Amino acid sequence: MPTISSVPPTITGIAHVELSVTDLDRSVEWWCRLLGAKDVWRGANEKGGYKACAIVEPVTHTVLAFTEHQTVKRVAFSPLVPGLDHVSFRVADLAALDAWAAWMDEIGVAHDPVNNNGQSAAVNLRDPDGIALEFYYLLPRQ
Repeated sequence: MPTISSVPPTITGIAHVELSVTDLDRSVEWWCRLLGAKDVWRGANEKGGYKACAIVEPVTHTVLAFTEHQTVKRVAFSPLVPGLDHVSFRVADLAALDAWAAWMDEIGVAHDPVNNNGQSAAVNLRDPDGIALEFYYLLPRQ
């Protein structure tokens, strides 16, 4: 029987988050507008029946990728289905949350108001495919 190490190998971070979308171009445009990101890679696999794109957010260099499958099960996104619950972006402080809400208003992206529950604060929204997103700030403990 193999010996199990008490410590797993290390990772250096998350390489990317990839989301399945119904319209690649629409999603890439929306996400780039929201995050000020750049479209940095596109590819397709005709045999596999999909095309994909990666974008990079300019400040943190977070990579988000999107895949449009030719065969799509058109079902509404739900965090109640096993898989993705939501994507959350950490922000520096409450003022940053207000700035994100103002930015979304400016570019015409629908969102909920800032919700501050005393422990954390967030702005929730959905992408063009209804995928749940949030901009999030964990308040300091007092």
